[in-house]
Parts: sequence; C-alpha cells; structure tokens
Amino acid sequence: VHPATRAIHFGGLGIGLAAGAAAAAVRRAVSGEQEAHPLLMNEANVERLAATLCRLRGAALKVGQMLSFNDADVLPPAVRTLMERVRNGADWMPAWQLEETLRRELGDRWREHVESFDEEPVAAASIGQVHRATLVDGRRVAIKVQYPGVSDSIVSDLWSMRQLVTYTGVVPPGLYLDRVLEVAREELLEECDYEREAANTTRFKKLLSPYTELAVPAVVPQLSSKHVLTTEWMAGLPIDKAAAEGAIEPAERDRIGERLLWLTLSELFKFRFMQTDPNWSNFLYEPRTRQLSMIDFGACREYDAPFAASYLRLVRACADGEAQREAILHHSRELGFLTGEEGRTMLDAHTRAAVLVGRPFADGEQPYDFGKQTISKRVTGDVQTMLRERLTPPRKEIYSLHRRLNGCFQLASRVGARIRAREILLEIERDHEAAEQAAELAAEEQATA
Repeated sequence: VHPATRAIHFGGLGIGLAAGAAAAAVRRAVSGEQEAHPLLMNEANVERLAATLCRLRGAALKVGQMLSFNDADVLPPAVRTLMERVRNGADWMPAWQLEETLRRELGDRWREHVESFDEEPVAAASIGQVHRATLVDGRRVAIKVQYPGVSDSIVSDLWSMRQLVTYTGVVPPGLYLDRVLEVAREELLEECDYEREAANTTRFKKLLSPYTELAVPAVVPQLSSKHVLTTEWMAGLPIDKAAAEGAIEPAERDRIGERLLWLTLSELFKFRFMQTDPNWSNFLYEPRTRQLSMIDFGACREYDAPFAASYLRLVRACADGEAQREAILHHSRELGFLTGEEGRTMLDAHTRAAVLVGRPFADGEQPYDFGKQTISKRVTGDVQTMLRERLTPPRKEIYSLHRRLNGCFQLASRVGARIRAREILLEIERDHEAAEQAAELAAEEQATA
C-alpha cells in the first residue's frame, strides 16, 4: 500500500471510529441501554479497526499482535476481541504484485528452480505471506515473501498508530505506549531483514541439533534474499489446533508441554538466544511421528549473561513464594522492574503478581496443571494496580521475553498439559550454575597462562 494511501486509510479509520461512536451514543440514548465498553469500542468500530489493521499489515498489524500477547487481560473486552482478530490476520498480495516481487528479489528465472508453486498463500502475517512450493529436486519448501514497502512504512505507521490509540484511549498510560512503539519499531526493522532471519534459522537448527524431538527447517539459499526466504517445509499442525482436534493422549500432551517449557527456558538461560514470537502457528506437531517443529525466526533476541543470571534468580525466588519477598524485590530492582522509590501499594501488588506467575514452578504444585490455570485472570487486579503505580517502563528486553513466556504458558494451557515445571527449572538452574563455574575457571586459567 502506497504511503499516501496508508495515511488516507488511517485518516478514514479515525473518521469512521468517530462516526461509529456517535451512532452508538445515539442508540444508547434512545434505548436507555447501559454498556460496559467505551463508546469508541462498540462492535462496529472493532470491526472497522480490525479490517484496517489487516489491510494495512506491517507495523499497524504488528502493534496489534504485540498487544494481544502483552497485558491482554487489562485491556477492555472489545479490544481483546480485536487483538484476537488481528493476531493471525492479514490481506494477501494480489497475484501481479507477488510475481513482481519474486522476480525483483530472485530474478526473472526463479521458476526454473521450482517444480510447482501454489499461488494462494497458506499463511499471511504482519510483514509477509507464505507459499507452498516443490523444488525441481523434489524437496517441499515454504517460500515467505515480504509485502513491498513494509520497511519503508514502519515509522509513519507507528506514528499513525500512536495518534489512533491515544485518540481511542484504549491503552492505559501505565503500559507506556511510547516504549511499546519504540520496541515495535526496532523489532520490525529486524524482522524485515530476511537475510538476518535466515541466519537466525540456521543458528537455531545448529543449537537444537542434539535434541532430535525438536526440528528446525533448513534454509534454501538459492531462493532466498533480503525480502524472500525459502526453507524446507515442516510437516504438522499448529500445536493448539492439533490439541483441539482431541487426537492427542494425555501423556503425549504432557510431553509436548514439557518440551515446550524446557525449550523456552533453555533458550533464555542456556542458549541466551530466544525466538520471541509466541504465535502458536510457529510451533508444529506431527501426530504420526510425534515430531515437534519450530518455524519463523524473524523475531529473535540475544540476552547477555548478567541479565540471564539475574532473571533466573528472580524466577527461582518467585517459585519459592511470598517467603522470598525481599529476594523478589531485590532482583526486580536489579532488572529494572522497580526503581526503589515505589510505595507499599505498588510493592505489594508487584510481589503478589510475581508469586502468582511463579506458581507453576512452586514445590507444592507439581505436576502443574496448565489446562486449569487461571493466572492471567487472577493477576489482573494487581496488574491494574501496577499500571497506576509503577514509575518506570520495563527495559526493552522484557517485552519480547514476556511475550514468549506468556505465549508458552498459554500454549501449554491450550494443550492441557500437566508439567513437572519445577524439575525443569531446577535442571536448568543446575546447568546454568555449572556453565557459570566452567566459564569462571576458564577465565582464571587464561589469566594465569
């Protein structure tokens, strides 16, 4: 979509939302009805907003997807509905634009490399769409094609989104919208670089190669570029869909959940390199072979050793409950969640929320039944307090990290897994401590050599 056209879409959306709110106000006045949601977030306006985000794609859709995995329960119900709509929604490129993009990126003879190419995409997301193809050597592949102009529209789109969100008033001030948009800009610019994603994919394939139950696709370099990425096709269904079909036995659901939790914690504390997009479609399950696969490595982040060590200590303190209040507050200040100037109300809410989130790892909760967990609902009151009382936004690393952790918990819940989460955490902690000791010993030997 041309930048001028995008601006018109955003402007038209603002006018449409205002008109929709006015119409809703008239209906309420005439009928005398009382509704909980704001006038701007009536059903018609939710539809307008979702349709526009899906049509514009890019940064507009990305912000919606980010909000759908962060603090979703503190947003109004109508906005949560909207976020669910845009999580996997995007309009396709027209056929002529798709062909033009592939020729520009791969050359006029790109089709000589493929035996077949499905013109209709199998998936469409915030910055690109995916097509199934078969190479001339028989390999089945996924070809991801970036929407033209997405990277060029990021800054203007985010500015427009800020104006729109401020106007609707649907995001609480304590979410620090400017920081969310700043993180979104940095992540989007990285995700628009498919050469970077190819390197991330190859790196993850190497990291997970010792673990045969976890598969990562190989990159096809001759059909990849800055804006096109081709990888081998990974068989299976998104894990939540496979679980919803009811064909997975309880013990297998538990195994899937355990592997996903182990993977998430290992990425942070062992590899210190995490795939931070929790979209459930990025985690596949093949029922015939019981193979788990990861796809889509555009959103990845590295974490330095001090951050990982401090965060692990915080998780362990949260797992050990209210008795570790001082440790929770200490590590929270260390990680920048708190400034040290907060009042008692904020500190109490922060501690209660931390203990609730750490409950899956608590000693008396094992195995933890994620299928019955209600953490997000139970923590909402304290989150509301924190949004009013907190004095600083989270550091940038936290947004993507918590999006992935939240996504892992949600996926385990959808699978209905019962997980010995504490055992996994303690195993990760032991491995982390051993690695730290080995690094210290190596540094001492190098210093004395």
